Amino acid sequence: MKKILSAIVLAALLLTVATGALAATGLGTVTAVSCTAATADAAGSVEVDTTVCAVTIDEEGKITSISFDVVQSKGTFDATGALTCEATMAPQSKKELGEDYGMGKYSPIGKEYDEQMEALEAWCIGKTVEEITGMTLEAGVATDADLVSGCTVHITDQLAALAKAAAAAK
Repeated sequence: MKKILSAIVLAALLLTVATGALAATGLGTVTAVSCTAATADAAGSVEVDTTVCAVTIDEEGKITSISFDVVQSKGTFDATGALTCEATMAPQSKKELGEDYGMGKYSPIGKEYDEQMEALEAWCIGKTVEEITGMTLEAGVATDADLVSGCTVHITDQLAALAKAAAAAK
């Protein structure tokens, strides 16, 4: 009986190590809200941007997997406070929108949001959370030459969401 119990414990330990149980995964979000008041001549608006980061960190503290995305929810209302938008809308994330997000034509590197996040994600692999969250930014944009070649968007919220995801992974 002892041998069977020992074999089960050993098998469970090997399975735990083999499936990456030493790695930790976390999810973090940052939400920002902006509003404009309605007037007699123009609708008011509210926008809620939720930035999400999912991260997996290995036992050495290096990022092995990471994903960033943003859901941008927008609504409008008139001067009486009545909604002037569809109340049941289900917005797609910026990554889900891909080319339809329409940022590529305004980007200095001609890349859409999803492409720029893929560049940021690739740049993060193998680095520690501290290396990433401690990077130098100018007006919210990275200054690292390797990263800027693929990502020129403001990433302050992505870094904050990463910090939260990493804290949740512990």
